[in-house]
Amino acid sequence: MTGAPASYSVTGLAGIPEIRPGDDLAAIVARAYAELGPADGDILVVTSKVVSKAEGRIVEAAERDAVIDAETVRVVATVEHAGGRTRIVENPQGLVLAAAGVDASNAADGEVLLLPLDADASARALAGALRAATGARLGVVVSDTLGRAWRVGQIDQAIGAAGVRVVDDLRGSTDSGGRVLEATIAAIGDELASAAELVKGKASGIPVAVVRGLGRLVTDSLDEPGARGLQRPAREDLFRLGAAEAWREGYQAALAAATGSGASSARWTLVVPVKPAVAGKSRLAVPGADRVGLARAIALDTIEAAAACDAVARVLVVTGDAETADAARGIRGVEIVPDTAGGLRAAIALGIEAAGPDADRAVLLGDLPALAPGELGHALALAATAGRAFVPDADGVGSALATARARLPFEPRFGAESAAAHRAAGFAELALPAGWGLRRDVDTIEHLEAAHALGALGPRTAALTRR
Repeated sequence: MTGAPASYSVTGLAGIPEIRPGDDLAAIVARAYAELGPADGDILVVTSKVVSKAEGRIVEAAERDAVIDAETVRVVATVEHAGGRTRIVENPQGLVLAAAGVDASNAADGEVLLLPLDADASARALAGALRAATGARLGVVVSDTLGRAWRVGQIDQAIGAAGVRVVDDLRGSTDSGGRVLEATIAAIGDELASAAELVKGKASGIPVAVVRGLGRLVTDSLDEPGARGLQRPAREDLFRLGAAEAWREGYQAALAAATGSGASSARWTLVVPVKPAVAGKSRLAVPGADRVGLARAIALDTIEAAAACDAVARVLVVTGDAETADAARGIRGVEIVPDTAGGLRAAIALGIEAAGPDADRAVLLGDLPALAPGELGHALALAATAGRAFVPDADGVGSALATARARLPFEPRFGAESAAAHRAAGFAELALPAGWGLRRDVDTIEHLEAAHALGALGPRTAALTRR
């Protein structure tokens, strides 16, 4: 790690009581922190359990299996054992972990705890409140205990972060012998979480630890990518499935190829219409940001997230914007359909025609900068059970996604009050959380703030709107 200090300290904060739903966690932590004496550069590592309790993420133990199902975007691996069955799954935030993080440890009898709904947002709220209360320039990491592939045992890792760099990209620098580092990226967020766990333990009643001496990792802004920056993009993940699941998927693909059957899971052709950036987002005025550049960034972040979705085979970007087209060509799985018609519905029709009637087709609006690949995958899995379906936007008035299975007529109703139009046309409405980036289209600065609050803006959009 470049410029690493000779030493640092980790101190547990004593005196934090049992946290209950609705408690002001920041105020409680601030009082315990005051006993140590806040200092610039401190990093507070907070166990996710107390965050979950304060946020009311508690359900009855009898509902555990149903809750795990609801928190699962995709199953990575399933293991049968004497005590039952363990599922390793990806949750809506992109975390891969056992039982979707649903856990009974340190919960009251008859209850289980869910992970925070958005741990990065929780970390931002804590960091902001603690900075205001103490005057210290500090960072916050929210940690949870996770297993690791190839290794015995569990360690604490970062699932949320604010005001602290979570990775140290050393590629291009040199080691002590002068050799260029080509692949080294230090997972600082996870290192901080693990260091703090050595002090907090599992049964000590100390849910918060202060790491001191690593102030170079603390950032002025709380709007960095957060712990999501530690998640490996799907297209770079060499171990997306457990052995049995990978075998099954390969077997189904081979069977489909040999027999011509559709034995494998649905793989969608996704149409993304994108206006020319000079004409797009005319109502989006962000101080200090170029509107044209921001419109293009939003579109490219949407396209990249869509292309990373496992359920998507092709992404057809329909656009007349040459710069957007050139940038999108560099994203794996993307094809450009020149927009020669003009207008949203005409562009969509061009994309659907290019997809062909034999494909499972979907149309996704190109202004979803907080879209997560797992959210889109979850929506498409639901859509595969219907002939035609749609996902309304967060307001329930417009639409973000419309789908149709192969060989079915497909005329999406995007435009004014499109949710009602899709319902009237017989499209099945898919019920998904309003807080998902899939439902947060951006036309105004208020929409952008709402998407930003999810803590998951795409990198291009985040870079142009960072404050």
